[in-house]
Amino acid sequence: MAVSGVGIVSAASTSRVSEEKRPVPGGAPLAVWLIARIVTIVASCLLFGYAAWSGVGNFLGVQNQSLRLGLDLTPVGWGATLTLVVLPVILFAACIVITRRMRVSHTVFTFAVGFAIVSVVTLNIVLALPQTAIYAT
Repeated sequence: MAVSGVGIVSAASTSRVSEEKRPVPGGAPLAVWLIARIVTIVASCLLFGYAAWSGVGNFLGVQNQSLRLGLDLTPVGWGATLTLVVLPVILFAACIVITRRMRVSHTVFTFAVGFAIVSVVTLNIVLALPQTAIYAT
């Protein structure tokens, strides 16, 4: 009776394979996944950072305008200007946490959705919120 070694897998061979190739999301090599993830995070950091920086500019501009006019800000005005600063930072951090073990394509999509949310909220606050809701008369 002859035993064929085709279907037999030893424990030593499986441990050696798992040490050589670490599994990454999507099955790509580790270096490709890591480089693509770093590029995605750096590009997203620039986009979200620009949104936060423009939020700081809007916050300072609204504060300067209220001082010039001699008016106080309403709670809506405070909330809107602080949202412009805080929302990009929170969503960027959330995207990093959510995409820790995702494929690169899913990571890019998640960051794009996060930036789209930041953009929509920013446009709604800047363009749709009337000045009478920001400044107390």
